[in-house]
Amino acid sequence: KMKFITAVVLSLCLALGHAQPLAPPAPWNAQLSSVVDEMTQIGENAGKALAHQYEEIVLEPQHQLEEAVEQVETRRAQSPECVAAQDAQIGSIVDVAHEELHVCGLTAAHDSAEIVTDVNDATQQLVFGGYALGRTYNKCQNYKNSVLKQSCMAKFYIQATVYLVSARSSLKTITESTNQRIPAVFVDSNTCTHVASAKAVNALDVVNTNIDSCIATSL
Repeated sequence: KMKFITAVVLSLCLALGHAQPLAPPAPWNAQLSSVVDEMTQIGENAGKALAHQYEEIVLEPQHQLEEAVEQVETRRAQSPECVAAQDAQIGSIVDVAHEELHVCGLTAAHDSAEIVTDVNDATQQLVFGGYALGRTYNKCQNYKNSVLKQSCMAKFYIQATVYLVSARSSLKTITESTNQRIPAVFVDSNTCTHVASAKAVNALDVVNTNIDSCIATSL
């Protein structure tokens, strides 16, 4: 599981729940560094997953289409006239396929960009919110006057409570993005592009059949 809830947050939860003085988080810097590393890794993993999806969603169907067109083109040496008779149909099939693939790709890119933005915003909330919490805690500990320290810690508890509420929302956003939204984009967009490619390949198979008929007739 992701180690988002650091020792300081766990200590804070206990303190809020039992109204006990908050024990010094130890080691504070190490825990924050751990959170930063965790958030960075999540961002990298999300980026890699989306990049891998792009290859399957966009590049693979495009290659299938190019191979189908190349197969038709290899017939041109055998019978230039019969292939030329199908050029308009071939061009129409390819144009329609490219447009459909383009629309699918745009949709996938838009949805992926939204996911990256949401994960980035949630990550920043967790990381920078944690740093802000750390600065407040350290500030409170530096007070020598007990009254000032008590007043500062009261503010710290309020800030920490707000942070915990926001952190839950951010964690939910990150979890849903990595576990649900990225796979959903892949399924929808992958289906979209592969259907478009399959339609074009099938149509080009018909063109090949027409070329066969033309060649047979000319013999």
